[in-house]
Amino acid sequence: MAEILIITGLPRSGTSLMMQIIEKSEIPVFTDGKREKDVNNPQGYFELEAVKGIVKDNSFLENANGKALKIVAPLPIFLDKKLNYRVIFMRRNIDEVLRSQEVMLQKDQQSEKEKFSGIYEQHIAKTHRFFEDNSIPYIDINYNDLMLNPEREIDKLIAFCGIKSDRKTLLDVVRPELYRNRNEK
Repeated sequence: MAEILIITGLPRSGTSLMMQIIEKSEIPVFTDGKREKDVNNPQGYFELEAVKGIVKDNSFLENANGKALKIVAPLPIFLDKKLNYRVIFMRRNIDEVLRSQEVMLQKDQQSEKEKFSGIYEQHIAKTHRFFEDNSIPYIDINYNDLMLNPEREIDKLIAFCGIKSDRKTLLDVVRPELYRNRNEK
């Protein structure tokens, strides 16, 4: 039975990078190219405009069988439960997510950091609970680990998705020089 590969996570958590990796595999990506690449995502966003309306209309999912589709958390809770999915959940340090959003929006959000952090943690928990409650297989891929130890994370991805593509081709997509807004220890 055909599956839809959902790439999800918080905004700025590496979902676009994962779509780039998947694009280099044998799994086709389902995008429309309307959101163009920019300084914040120089390789592109890999989005489908219809996803923005998923709360009211998820019928576009019927055209996604056998493809990968990016849907940021917590929007996957609006997936059509009659379809089959496999999910890659991108995780990233919350402080880095918030810092990356500040840079992207060019807006200081330090005073709101605690509030946004709490909201994002709820989004993650709600999305994971949806996958578990609906027996949807998922894997967490940590963006920070992907940048620092790409081999291990790519191997997890290959095993989870049954990807047959050349490992090196997938690894070549990971560009540590684009790992910005990181926590410095």
